[in-house]
Amino acid sequence: MRRILVSILLAALVTTAVGSYVQARRTDASSDPGWIEEAGPPGVVLSTPMLSVRRTPGWVSAPVTETRLVERLSEVVALPSAPQQTCLAAYRGADPVAWERADALMVPASLMKIVTAAVILELAGPAAKYTTEVFARADALDAVADGVLVGDIYLVGGGDPVLSTLAYVRRFDEPIVHTDFAELAVEAAATLRAQGISTVEGAVVADESRFPEAERDYTDQFPEPGAAPVWKPSYVSNNQAGPLSALLLNDGYASFPPSADSQSRRRNVRADDPALHAAEVLGGLIEARGVGVSGEALKGTAPPPAELRSLGTVHSPPMSEIVARMLRNSDNTTAEMLLKEIGRRLSGSARAEAVAGVQDVLDRLLGVHTSGIVIVDGSGLSVHNRLTCGLIADLLRRAGPDSPLVTGLAVVGESGTLQDCDAGLAPAAGSDPGGPQISPRTVWAKTGTLNDVSALAGVTVARNRDVLTFALIANRESLFVDLGYCNVLQRGLIVAAAGHPYGPSSADVALHPEPARVPVVATTAEPVDG
Repeated sequence: MRRILVSILLAALVTTAVGSYVQARRTDASSDPGWIEEAGPPGVVLSTPMLSVRRTPGWVSAPVTETRLVERLSEVVALPSAPQQTCLAAYRGADPVAWERADALMVPASLMKIVTAAVILELAGPAAKYTTEVFARADALDAVADGVLVGDIYLVGGGDPVLSTLAYVRRFDEPIVHTDFAELAVEAAATLRAQGISTVEGAVVADESRFPEAERDYTDQFPEPGAAPVWKPSYVSNNQAGPLSALLLNDGYASFPPSADSQSRRRNVRADDPALHAAEVLGGLIEARGVGVSGEALKGTAPPPAELRSLGTVHSPPMSEIVARMLRNSDNTTAEMLLKEIGRRLSGSARAEAVAGVQDVLDRLLGVHTSGIVIVDGSGLSVHNRLTCGLIADLLRRAGPDSPLVTGLAVVGESGTLQDCDAGLAPAAGSDPGGPQISPRTVWAKTGTLNDVSALAGVTVARNRDVLTFALIANRESLFVDLGYCNVLQRGLIVAAAGHPYGPSSADVALHPEPARVPVVATTAEPVDG
C-alpha cells in the first residue's frame, strides 16, 4: 500500500510540475485564450514551492497527512518521560485520530476546570451575570427623620466569584476580570444621600444564604468513609484556594501583599468569615462617601424581598469572561464558586450535591461518555477526581474553536498559565530565523499539574482549517519533580498538533522542520495546580 501511495504521489508531483512549466511558457492569446495582455517578459512566480504538499491533490495528501499526524501524536506518548499511566485522545474534526488508553480513568488535576466550565456555560449561558445588592427595610426608609435611618442595611451575596476591590485586582501584572465592589458602595451611598440620609443607626448585615452551608474549604470533607480528605490541608495553608462563601470579596482574603505572583500568595491572609469581612469593607466605603454607619458589621439573613427597597446593585462581567479568568489563570477559588453555582441551580450548593449535578449535566445535556468517572471538586485540586482523556477531548470538540469554552483557554506563548511556554511555535527573540521552529498559530490549551499529575488539553485550527482537539493526562508518583511546567510531554503535544498538516515529501520537511528538543525544566517548588 505504501508503494502505491508513493507512486501516486510522484505521478501527481510530475504532473503538477509539467503543468506549471507549460503555463509559465504561454505568452500570447493564441496559445492561451485566457491570456489578456502581455506585461513584459514572462516569468514563473511561485508563491508555493513546486514540491510542496500543497500542490498535490487533496485526495493524495490527506491520508499521508493524517498518518504523519497520528505518528507525531503517538511519539509523544512513547517519550521516555511518559509514564505507563498516560492517556491521549485527539480528534481531527469529528474523527478520532489518536486514542491511547483514552478511556482509562486518570487523576486530571486542573483539567477538571474544563468540565466545570462546560457545565456552568451550559446551565447559565455565556451572558449570565451575578448580582450583588444592598437593601434597607422599606418602612425604615419611610420613617427617616433628621437625616437618620434607624435600622440595618443588608448586603446580599449572589455568589459572584470575582467581586473585588481595585486594590486587590491592581496587584496582577495583567488586567483581570472582576466586579468592582466600590461601585456598589458609590451607588448605595448616593441613594442614601438622595433621601437626605447622613447617618445609618444600624449595621451592615452580611447575607451569604445563597450558599447556605458553611463549607469554606474541603479539608474536612471525605468522599467515602476511611478515605483521605477531598483536599490536603496544605492547599489551605498555601492559599491554593481562598475560603468559599456566597458573599466573597477579594477571593476571601482580608489582606494581601502588593504583588499577586505565585510566590507571594502564601502571604495572603484569609478572612475568618468572608461574608462578614465584605460587610465591614462596605461599611467603610459608604462612610468614606459621607454617610455614617454607627453599628459594627453583622452576619444575618435579609428580610423577605417584599419588605425591602434596593439601595444599590452591582453586576458581574458575563459568565463567559468569568469562565475565561478561571481557565486561563487556573483560578481554583473561582472554579469552586462556579461548582457551587451549578449546585445552586440544580439541587443544592453543598459540595456533594454540586458534584452530583455536574455529572448529571454531562450525561443528560452534553452527551459525553461518563462511565466510571469520579468528580469530587470543581478545581481539580483533589486527587480523588477521575476523568478520561476521551471525555475532556470530547467536551472541547463538541464546543468548537469559536465557543467560550475554547476561547477562554490560555493561548500558548501569549496568556495565562501558558504565557511563558512558546513550545517552539514562533522564533524566539534573537534566534536564527532559519532555525527549527514551526509556523506560528494559535493553540488554546489548559494545563494541569499536581505532584503526581501532568496534563494538557486544547484546540488548534490548522492552515487547511482542520480543527484538532487533544487531551493528555500522565499520572505517576513524583511526576511533578520529574517534568516540571511546560514540560517535554506538554510541549511535544503542542508541537505535534500545531505542525499539522504534515506532508509526505522531503520538500515539506523544509517547511515543517522537526522542532528542537526542549530540555526538561524540573523544579522542586511546591505544586500549584495549573
